[in-house]
Amino acid sequence: MYIYDALYGKIEFSPLIWKCMMTPEVQRLREVRLCNINSLCITGSSNTNRFEHSVGTAFLAQYNVQCNKSKYLSHKHDLDLLIIAALLHDVANGPFGHSYEYLMEKQSFIPEKGLKNIFTNVLSYNQGANGYSSPYEQIYFGKLRALTDILNDNQKEIVSNIIAGEHYFSKLISNKIDLDNIDNVFRMAYHMGIPFPIESPIELAKSMYLENDKVVFKKVAEPYLNVWYETRKKVYKFLLLNPQEFAGKYMLTEAMDIVFEDKSQNHTSSEIKWYYTDFELLKNLYEQTEKWINRKYILKKGVDISQISNILTYPLNEQKVNIKKLIESIELTTPVKDKGKSGNSYKLILTDSFKFKVDESSNYISVEDRNMVFEISNNNLYKITRIEYNPSQIISRLVCGDLYDCLMIVKSNDISKYSSFLNYTQRLEIENELESFLRKDKHFKSLSIGIHPILDYNKTERKLDIIYEGEVSPSIIGESSKDLLLGVFLKNEPYGLKYAKTPLKNKREKLKESVVNFLSTILDGEINIVSLYEEANEYGYKRYYT
Repeated sequence: MYIYDALYGKIEFSPLIWKCMMTPEVQRLREVRLCNINSLCITGSSNTNRFEHSVGTAFLAQYNVQCNKSKYLSHKHDLDLLIIAALLHDVANGPFGHSYEYLMEKQSFIPEKGLKNIFTNVLSYNQGANGYSSPYEQIYFGKLRALTDILNDNQKEIVSNIIAGEHYFSKLISNKIDLDNIDNVFRMAYHMGIPFPIESPIELAKSMYLENDKVVFKKVAEPYLNVWYETRKKVYKFLLLNPQEFAGKYMLTEAMDIVFEDKSQNHTSSEIKWYYTDFELLKNLYEQTEKWINRKYILKKGVDISQISNILTYPLNEQKVNIKKLIESIELTTPVKDKGKSGNSYKLILTDSFKFKVDESSNYISVEDRNMVFEISNNNLYKITRIEYNPSQIISRLVCGDLYDCLMIVKSNDISKYSSFLNYTQRLEIENELESFLRKDKHFKSLSIGIHPILDYNKTERKLDIIYEGEVSPSIIGESSKDLLLGVFLKNEPYGLKYAKTPLKNKREKLKESVVNFLSTILDGEINIVSLYEEANEYGYKRYYT
């Protein structure tokens, strides 16, 4: 039996590697995309799967071993396990690759560390429904896990350590440039239609080896290293800067965020498993409707809370009177619809029957009145509202190509704010504050705004410190990118991509200017607006037919 690969042609493996390849854990990767989204516009990469990539990485590892056996004599007993590790390096990855992985990282799960848990039948990594399955749970088309029965305990330990970065061979598949990302870059480029010398991945795999715990390249690899660097830059420019690719990632992430937030607030099971295929994840999200989530709407920033400590020294009945005075003295920056008896939307008027809770240590006050909940925390006054979210509607639009309208992509060197935008609760607060900021203009009162962050850290560009054979000092190729990319989207359904028009055409530039003004209050440093669709003109190429 052989596999005929688009990049490498005929591929054959030893019986042990074939056995590993035919397990449900590896076969599942045929239904998991290498790309982070089922892309509408970059069609070639949309359906490239992780099985194809895993086989390719294993082949490069096998070729590397064959060409450098004399250099690995002290670890010759682990050479087959390096090839198996290359084959299995993505087995613990969830559906849609990094889009799902980023959410799991927020729950302290790292896929590269996960294979050992799958091998050893650990049931959970986070005490939740997303934990590793029971050995008796069907993970793929009715099949149980099988890898744990093929490899012995010592082999499983070594393979796990290689993938987790804890073995001598780890740097061959986990480094700034390694067999994994050599195959990944050229495979994505091939399917996207980005040209490169087809022998490049083979030449790099042949020319790299380990020496003194460092990856060393033969000097003949230099032109191919430059090809890899430039090809990688082109691939990531497309994947990170294409507006529809950006919108798709945001919509998928938004739907998953809603499900996980619902689980967090309501203690319900999300039922999303690590071993889902892309389709299973989409189907699961589509079936989860009517999620009610508490959302904070900021009414006033910079509230003076110095009085709270004094208020708590009063008798209970006087505490209530003084808390009422404090709340009602605040001049709101965002109006509230339920304005009470004052007739002033920028003032809160509480009834005498309101309830309150105070936490002095965190200067936190929660107030309930007339079916409304208000909160003072972090020196801000919020209104807490239960909002109905529907993941199925988001997924339906995503799958049918009715993507959110990408208003703009901005780039900032203030990467310290990435975590604020990545955290779902904090991002909702920022989106709400932006919407409130925009509502001052009557043309923007009905807008629903979404923001999605991508951390471009060593992605579009990656600095390489290459050690060539016989040389001591490393040679430097390129520089590392270090930017925060923020996609800003209009989520209103009438503005969706299926309508094939530019919404708010006459007001669009003014809207973008307002968004930049708002973001400048959050981000430090320079903010640049990315020219949409320029990546295709700069890094793509045209085929002309006569």
